[in-house]
Amino acid sequence: MDHIQPFLDYFARNPEWAIVVVFLIAFGEALLIIGLFVPSTAVLVGAGVLVGSGHLPFWPVFLATLIGAVAGDQISYWAGRFFGEHLKILWPLNRFPQLVARGEEFVRNHGGKSIALGRFVPGVKAVVPGIVGMLGMSQLYFATVNISSGIVWTIAHVLPGILIGQGLALAGELSGHLGLVLVALLVILAVAGWLIRLFAAGVSPRLDHILQRVSAWAKTRNNRSLHRFGRAVAPENPRSLLIIFFVAMLLLSLVAFLVLLSRMVSQHAIPNTDVSVFNLMREIRNAPADELMVPLTMLGDGMVLTAMMVTIVGWLVWRKAWRAAIASTLVFLAGKMFAVLLKYGIHRPRPLELYTGAESFSFPSGHATMAAITFGVLAVLASHAMNRWNRSLVYAICGLIVITIAYSRLYLGVHWLSDILGGVVFGGIMVAAFGVAIEAIPPRRIMPLGLLGATFVAFVAAGALNISNNFERAEKFYAAPEQSYSMVPAEWESFAWRDLPERRIDLAGKPEEQFVLQWAGSLEALQKILEGQGWVYSPKWTWRDSIAYIDPNAVLESVAPRPALHEGLKARLTMIHVLDGQPNRRLVMRAYKTHANLRSAAASTPIFLISLTQESLRKSLRAYVVPTLVAATAAQAADFANDLALPENTRSVIERRPAGGGEVRLITLP
Repeated sequence: MDHIQPFLDYFARNPEWAIVVVFLIAFGEALLIIGLFVPSTAVLVGAGVLVGSGHLPFWPVFLATLIGAVAGDQISYWAGRFFGEHLKILWPLNRFPQLVARGEEFVRNHGGKSIALGRFVPGVKAVVPGIVGMLGMSQLYFATVNISSGIVWTIAHVLPGILIGQGLALAGELSGHLGLVLVALLVILAVAGWLIRLFAAGVSPRLDHILQRVSAWAKTRNNRSLHRFGRAVAPENPRSLLIIFFVAMLLLSLVAFLVLLSRMVSQHAIPNTDVSVFNLMREIRNAPADELMVPLTMLGDGMVLTAMMVTIVGWLVWRKAWRAAIASTLVFLAGKMFAVLLKYGIHRPRPLELYTGAESFSFPSGHATMAAITFGVLAVLASHAMNRWNRSLVYAICGLIVITIAYSRLYLGVHWLSDILGGVVFGGIMVAAFGVAIEAIPPRRIMPLGLLGATFVAFVAAGALNISNNFERAEKFYAAPEQSYSMVPAEWESFAWRDLPERRIDLAGKPEEQFVLQWAGSLEALQKILEGQGWVYSPKWTWRDSIAYIDPNAVLESVAPRPALHEGLKARLTMIHVLDGQPNRRLVMRAYKTHANLRSAAASTPIFLISLTQESLRKSLRAYVVPTLVAATAAQAADFANDLALPENTRSVIERRPAGGGEVRLITLP
């Protein structure tokens, strides 16, 4: 979050520049052809995120987006009215004849509605305003539809970002670095989705033009093979673009994988890029993000992917698509086998020692490899009979799931970056080869939509079952390794207690409330003592507890305490005590485990830092509630320490912090 905060602060101080950027993006997205190459969705949703998080005002962003979109379409319309049919032969429309033809067909099919509908259809939306102007639509009718549809389009782009921003603002209440983890994932997914859209909407029409010229050249040659090649790649052949795409994907993936493989074999040390990314992820890792990333990585476990593979092959066998069933089975088995052989062959160690056998080696990532192959095969089969835009949607959804699983592996520190890239690229090779192999299969035999639905049901069911049954085990398995040290009780009581943090440190690195107690002993004993004083145990906070936050009418009693973190870690014990005569205010005690332990002949005793805070409810935008968190008063801290009713055999040492002047009690259970 420290890397992003300067930009957020700059835009908060200078919102006019952010408004200018939003206007230019919305304006450029609506211009003829130029809109194909403008990443408007990612930028405008990002602007909405800044609005939702409180860094930008709502109305200026909304109006800048609306005015930019309306103005861009208006200028495109004027270009069509001014140049007429001559517009088709002018640059840049003359470079995209196939796109212009599709835009004209779209306008003929939908008439005046094409202005509104076209805003939401990739590709044609970059030419529809110019075409309706070229066809002579009246200015009044165009302006009416342009403005009204622009409002809907603006809401559709900005509102999701605002909701995300409010969610991140709430997450920021929990963890600054959690916001950084989520923003990084959202940026990666947005860029990936934009690239898929760019290929489908921008590169594909250009490729159609190239294929037309190549096909025409091949058909003029006196060679039967060239004639067949010309017919195969002709744009009139509905499979030509896919064949070229899969061949290009196969060659590019193969080259990229060979480059990665050669580096793995030739370099004995871990590349600096891998080490840098690993250290960055380790720095921003935190407990709330772990609870999100562990389930995401579990979606790529063998149990889940195997369920998908069995569903795919079973469906193809049921449909008697034998060639596709055999090809799918071979790709799945070959992917798994080659991934294991590469691990054994390269012997690259993982960043963390977690596994045994072949899985103890790192390159390539098994999760990334098999997720890319499984979802890639599904995308190829499911989009077999779809048009270009629906096919792009299927590939985008499957691709984003693969990227999310791969990102979770990187975040959890179980793979190097090159392992993830190697797995995804290797999966791309297998999927491209599979795509070429099954292009001749009639789609009616596969029944693609049924296959897509059945496989996603299997994915969701197997994923939910895996997470519900194995999450706690996986959470412990992927937990960040702890470093600890020990000391004798005399050291702790005399001077070593001063080396422990004086205040709770949030994930932005800022010091928060002062710790009022250091406790050496079992938390069960502390909980028992506090329960005798009227305190109530609060279970470990999970994301399910945040559901109560979205009820603006919630009362304090129904809302779990805020999961305040110390150096990225959750409290090991949380207790609540409602203040006498103040039902809307409560004290919250949190115990955080340190790396220090007391060493004795009998056992090793952990040391905990105890914080005491006051909480009440704060309503934000009348949309959700967040428990406030302020330090307890000195009197409340003193009463808490003095009224613990400690057992007779408990040792208690009272000290005073030289800097803060606050009283700290060291308590030791024998």
